[in-house]
Amino acid sequence: MPEIRTAKKRDLEALVGVCLAWEGAPAASDPMLLRELLDQALGDDDSTIYLAQDGDASLGFAHVTFQARPVRLGWRATIEELHVLPGLEGTLEEKFLEAIVRECQARGDVIALYLLTQPDLEPRQFQFYESLGFRERGRDVLIWSGALR
Repeated sequence: MPEIRTAKKRDLEALVGVCLAWEGAPAASDPMLLRELLDQALGDDDSTIYLAQDGDASLGFAHVTFQARPVRLGWRATIEELHVLPGLEGTLEEKFLEAIVRECQARGDVIALYLLTQPDLEPRQFQFYESLGFRERGRDVLIWSGALR
């Protein structure tokens, strides 16, 4: 049974490996940038990365950020990334979500939990996430595809 724990700086290469193993990983074209982003997230106080391992094998990770909106009302938690190795979808993703919900409940100040999805890369996921209690909010997240510099 895989263990899910909070990732540490020493887990950087394991996180990079899981992300690059994901089919359609946008970061595959720039692994150094991926390392930099994950390293920054590992050091961010308003961010948690969970890592699933079975022995020495890294099986997946989830990245959650926390933002105050405004702080007197509580924090918003957003699941930014949720990746598992091919063939481990479903049960392992559910375990990540359970760990994230437990953290939100333990904090006591989280008023909303959001999940960013990528329907074009994960078409089957919507029904799965819906079965876990997430609902569509009626808003799509769009990404700029033009040049920024």
